[in-house]
Amino acid sequence: MVIALLWGATWHPATGQWVYDRTQALEAWAYGFEKQQVALGDITLSLYHRPARDETAPTLVLLHGYTASKELWLRFGDAIGDSYHLVIPDLAGHGETGFDPQWSYRPQAQAERVKRLLDAMRVEQAVVGGNSMGGLIAANFALAYPERTVALVVIDPAGVTAPVPSRAEKLFRQGQSPFEIDSWHDFQEFYDMTMAEPPYVPTFVLRGMAARYQEHKAEYIQIAEDFRNFDQLDGRLAAISVPTLIIWGGADQLLDVSSAAVWHAQVPQNELILMEGIGHMPMVERPEQTATAVTNFVQSLPNE
Repeated sequence: MVIALLWGATWHPATGQWVYDRTQALEAWAYGFEKQQVALGDITLSLYHRPARDETAPTLVLLHGYTASKELWLRFGDAIGDSYHLVIPDLAGHGETGFDPQWSYRPQAQAERVKRLLDAMRVEQAVVGGNSMGGLIAANFALAYPERTVALVVIDPAGVTAPVPSRAEKLFRQGQSPFEIDSWHDFQEFYDMTMAEPPYVPTFVLRGMAARYQEHKAEYIQIAEDFRNFDQLDGRLAAISVPTLIIWGGADQLLDVSSAAVWHAQVPQNELILMEGIGHMPMVERPEQTATAVTNFVQSLPNE
């Protein structure tokens, strides 16, 4: 009976959520991150912060994607070491920052919050990076605040019309969103699209993640209405005036790798790295390789 109860508890979604949250908190602690809450007037951002060993080192701001959270950057943060001050926020509508139906989730609004965050932390300039929606927001930041942007790092970024539609984009065109989860089966199909080489996660933890997606479905729909329909980058990439690193997983099923050529052709100062066989989140699938690419890029910048 006891074994049966324990087995049943293991498969309850709440158990998976608890294990996921505790595991992420433990990893953050092990990697030297401090969780902070920074009040910005109408919103308080939750973030991870880790100072560099050298006070004069550059600051690297890392922005997660749609429906994700700051935790996706933890292993990348560990891999990149202590040569940078790391600032990793939960963007509005996500993670521990939470959701408010009155907030704007447009990329420019999110970028303005990042600017206010840097103001509050007294950071004059930063290397601003992002994955997916976070890459779109980072690009909007670089366009709006070039004087605050040392360089831009985009990893499988959203924001341009792909020459070849991805598997996810084909679903969107049929009126379906793979991010809108109603069942465990829906989540399995979505999760399979996110990474080609995902790290191991127990099934009961994935079930907890699936339940969390279902709980936040209505919120994610509102966020998508803002970030997918405003402040896109078609026709704007040529205005990015800072050095830019573009990293793209060759097996990305959410944002097709054909978009990488658009970025590479239109951003004036850029370096493109394609990771064959990797999906939508190289910093999760290959944290060491991605961290090395970012480190080499930042070290190549003038005065770095």
